Amino acid sequence: YYVMPYIEGESLRAKLAREGEQPIDETIQILQEIADALAYAHESGVVHRDIKPDNVMLSRNHAMVTDFGVAKAVSASGGETRSALTSLGIALGTPAYMSPEQAAADPHVDHRADIYSLGALAYEMLTGSPPFGGGTPQQILAAHISREPDPVTVHRDTIPQGVADVIMRCLKKRAADRWQSAEELRAQLRALTTPQSGGVTPVGTQPVEAVAARSAGLMGAFHTPARVAAAFGAAAAVTLVLVYALMIALGLPDWVFVGAIALLALGLPIVLVTGRQEKQRAVAATTGLRVTTPMGLEKHLTWRKAIAGGVLAFTGLVVVSGGYMAMRSMGIGPAATLMSTGALGRRELIILAAFENRTADSTLGSTVTELLRISLSASPVIRIADPARLTESLARMQLPPDARIDEVVAREIAERESIKAVIAGGVVPLGDGYLVSARMVSATGDVLTAQQASATDAGELVAAVDDLSGKLRERIVESLRTIRRTLPLELVTTGSLRALRLYAQATQAEVTGDDDRAVALLEEAIVEDSLFAMAHRKIGTILWRDFEQSGRAREAATRAYELRDRLTELERGYTIAHYHTDVTGRREEALAAYRTILERYPEDHRALNNSVVLYWQLGDDERARDFYQQALDFDSTWSRGFTNLAWEHKNLGDFDLARQTLAAMEERFPGNPRIENARGWLAMAQRDY
Repeated sequence: YYVMPYIEGESLRAKLAREGEQPIDETIQILQEIADALAYAHESGVVHRDIKPDNVMLSRNHAMVTDFGVAKAVSASGGETRSALTSLGIALGTPAYMSPEQAAADPHVDHRADIYSLGALAYEMLTGSPPFGGGTPQQILAAHISREPDPVTVHRDTIPQGVADVIMRCLKKRAADRWQSAEELRAQLRALTTPQSGGVTPVGTQPVEAVAARSAGLMGAFHTPARVAAAFGAAAAVTLVLVYALMIALGLPDWVFVGAIALLALGLPIVLVTGRQEKQRAVAATTGLRVTTPMGLEKHLTWRKAIAGGVLAFTGLVVVSGGYMAMRSMGIGPAATLMSTGALGRRELIILAAFENRTADSTLGSTVTELLRISLSASPVIRIADPARLTESLARMQLPPDARIDEVVAREIAERESIKAVIAGGVVPLGDGYLVSARMVSATGDVLTAQQASATDAGELVAAVDDLSGKLRERIVESLRTIRRTLPLELVTTGSLRALRLYAQATQAEVTGDDDRAVALLEEAIVEDSLFAMAHRKIGTILWRDFEQSGRAREAATRAYELRDRLTELERGYTIAHYHTDVTGRREEALAAYRTILERYPEDHRALNNSVVLYWQLGDDERARDFYQQALDFDSTWSRGFTNLAWEHKNLGDFDLARQTLAAMEERFPGNPRIENARGWLAMAQRDY
């Protein structure tokens, strides 16, 4: 017989049956004491093999491991007999707490089986039930061998992650993946408590996650500020490239890209501080040190929350951008465009008034006006009235053809001709540079939009007008995608401000009929910049009216054609068509160039009228008539459009339609001398003398 000491108290089983789930701090204390007992037993060469709540006694607030009966039986069997017990398929222990190797009757069970059983016991103490329960003993044994237990936090989410990690490592299927000794496990449990109280880490401290210490060490090396900043920089670069590509492809406003930069700038310090916090945790995991639990905002400084915050921030940017684009297209709020609100229609005809000039340079106003005209003419959504076409309006107002079309005159023309809007503006000095402003007003004077751009000096003036044009086009309705595809003015005009001034003066001289002065000014502009393609093209156009200058006209047209890549899309089309009309004589290629223009600018009167001339030369009067009708439908402010259409009706023998066209012209332009002239040749065609 043998004598055992009397233990006053109760078994852990009785406590669990009475109370169920145990407090976390008390659980860790009991587990430490059990691990301490197992460490002593293993050191003496004894494996318990049956750790379970029934074999743990609680006496005077201390846990004691009892019943080494299975260990005694196996130990006493010795040698071959011990192997025989397992080789015959005898699984020694209690099914709910047996390690996989015990369940499989492995003859080489060692002390690490007790580590597994202690993990199963801990699992039950914290959740109220062992990892695998229910069913027959055979089913439970099979689960230990083949199934992974649910994470302990699934059943009780208040369990600290460090505690959960220690327990779940005890329950690894492979013995080599568990804690390798009871002493090692006891050290990890001790790391979860504070030396002062001996209990679970209080609110002010954070337990070290001892699991995965090796990977934590590697992460600690990664969390150096330089590496965190480098990784963030690489991610930021990729993000900005993606945002910029989307901004260009979808026509999003510039502030989307600026917003992305701002979010990344705000995220950098957050990432750096989070990296420092994570490094402290990683170092603690490898050294056994404890770190203070972050309070307030610091408790959110984890990689998971930092990444989630970044995703949320950029999701917000996407939502705001999408909302802005929706409001823009639906005509809601400040993002609404003039077309979406109904203030303007698509391809609306707009008069560009001469800009007011408050600088010492008397030519700057006309220069800026002409630059803005060139830039706005590239837009596929609006039409800028040709100054030459407004001379008839000036005549009806009893003004000379060279009258300055300022805002007042432009608004009167708009009201007379039912044109919805006028663009007016001015140039004022701003330090060493200039401020260029523009406003779009209705014929009655209501301001539809106002924009401005600044130039630090005269050299930046062209870029400032480009910027101003883009703002106006965006406010009207045009997509930023098409605006951004427009070549800068300097590339399609000239970088010489003097050449631009001369070009603007030449344009005004041409409008007033002073072709000689216009050509002289354009030739001066070419001296300033021999690559000024628009100047070459305009010389060719003007000189072609004079048969004696046809040689010079061909030279200018050829040079403009050679420089066509330095022109706007619209001017390039004119240049190609002019070259094939007047130099090569290939009318079909000229017509193809005009068709290209009309695909993008279907109301372009110059392309329509010049196409008519070519069709007439080819003997296709029906197409010539259709193009004249199309031109008149788009723009009825030009009296010659009526006489042109009547002429083609006459050529086709449609005399009644010709008379109707001239009657409409008389109603639109009463007293116009061209009406009687047209009726004269119509009568002659009918032999009505």
